[in-house]
Amino acid sequence: MPKIKPFRGISYNKSLPIEKVVAPPYDVISEKERDELYELHEFNVIRLILNRDADRYERAKKIFDDWLKNNVLVEQNEEAIYIYEQKFEVDGELYKRVGIICLMKLEEFGKGNIFPHEKTFPKPKEDRFNLLKSTNAQFDHIFGIYSDPQFKLEKLIDEFKPSSPLFNFEFPSGGKVWHYLYDIKNAEFFEKVGEIFENLQIFIADGHHRYETGLMFRDYIASLHGGNYPSSYDYILTYLTNMEAEGLVILPTHRIISNVDKVELRHKFNSEKISAQFEIIKINSSQDFKKHFPLKNFRKGVFGVCLDRDDFLILKIKDKDMINSILPDHLPEPVKLLDVTILHEFIFNLLGLNTSEIKLSYTHNLDEALKLSEEVDKVAFILNPPSINDVKNVSLSGATMPQKSTYFYPKILSGIVMRRF
Repeated sequence: MPKIKPFRGISYNKSLPIEKVVAPPYDVISEKERDELYELHEFNVIRLILNRDADRYERAKKIFDDWLKNNVLVEQNEEAIYIYEQKFEVDGELYKRVGIICLMKLEEFGKGNIFPHEKTFPKPKEDRFNLLKSTNAQFDHIFGIYSDPQFKLEKLIDEFKPSSPLFNFEFPSGGKVWHYLYDIKNAEFFEKVGEIFENLQIFIADGHHRYETGLMFRDYIASLHGGNYPSSYDYILTYLTNMEAEGLVILPTHRIISNVDKVELRHKFNSEKISAQFEIIKINSSQDFKKHFPLKNFRKGVFGVCLDRDDFLILKIKDKDMINSILPDHLPEPVKLLDVTILHEFIFNLLGLNTSEIKLSYTHNLDEALKLSEEVDKVAFILNPPSINDVKNVSLSGATMPQKSTYFYPKILSGIVMRRF
């Protein structure tokens, strides 16, 4: 069963402008954004999570130690579980997501009630492991989701949450995402939270590389101490939120293909091979096209193609069972049902597009995808997002989703609350 516990949080000194010292998680920050965060404030957490010096791990350790010594960062004397609320706007609609930041006991995948949905790669894990080994601290959070239709945790939070937040700010500036952090230092609250999670399953939404790195780091510490090591290394800094809540939003991840012949591709879309499998609707207005991809009430089995300005196609699957039977046998059933799988394994094959030969990029912004498709050699394929149940079903099957399938929005900020072992 998942074990949850409080911890002594480390946060920025309240005299600092919190909106200038936090950052998105390291793995969504481009080189340009890293430089911008460096310029935003001399104490921005980017210097810890993604230091750009040649000896960046040792440099991050020195900075972390200096900031603690000089009261830039403050470690609390008491243990707490933190309430993290985010209010945000997507497509003109307001949402609110509520969760807790706590320590969660590490479990090997497949041996407990914590489940992944993404494949991991050695290089990012090596990078995060080196940072952990150098700093002996965590600046980012695992993002976990769980199912509780009775909203027990939310009711408990309403009962114990302080009236005033530790922090209340908008980040990024003008981004229409507001962040609120509260701390609860009540033993009764800790006990009741632990009881809630005793019989729940937790699914990793974001932070798969960081989670597996946590396992590696725990085992590394155990090897140094002959198996007799501090219990703090058994736990990882985690944010948990309810998948039943309306505030849990997954954005779509659209595909942009470069180096394509648009004339040839248009001919292929007019072929019998495509029309046999899909109802095809031609649209010449971007506004009409975008109506087919609402963030709320999205429809599975609907794909968009942006060939050029005012040149759009909607593809609607005629017979999903037929496509399912054609997809590779090695794919588990929950993976076959994903639109992203159908796009990569079926539609691209029908069009003769080999993803190992073409240049593929991604965007979560539909307007950006439309704009890119106006370039002479680019075509955008538009997807609806996967559902929360898609994530859950793939996780429980023991499989992983294709790369770039999910983008949980908004991200959990690095630096809002940290911990050291």
